[in-house]
Amino acid sequence: MTLQPIPAKAFALIPRLASDADNEVVSTVRLIERQLKAAGLDWHDLVAKLKSEAEPRRRPAPPDTPESWGDLAKWCRDHGAGRLNINETKFVNDMCRRLILGGAPTEKQAKWLRAIYAKLKGQ
Repeated sequence: MTLQPIPAKAFALIPRLASDADNEVVSTVRLIERQLKAAGLDWHDLVAKLKSEAEPRRRPAPPDTPESWGDLAKWCRDHGAGRLNINETKFVNDMCRRLILGGAPTEKQAKWLRAIYAKLKGQ
């Protein structure tokens, strides 16, 4: 279903709905309604448009693909058993501890972590 464009004026009025003045809220509702009707639309169309804008536009990650540095380090730890040398194993374990809660590696660490990931993925 293709949604018709909602008039920009109707969107511009939405913040006025937060007013503490009841009369301003009611007049804003009526203004939005007039803008919608003039475009051949109604409140249901506005809600549908707002819902479609709120939906994430992110492409779903392929299965088993890390989405953060912490996830990448954990992936390497979980898939590297017996395939990484001692230095790589220590590094990956250290990164798992350091990259919690959205932490980021240094440039050098990121380069090495990517290299280990590529090695384990067979690239």
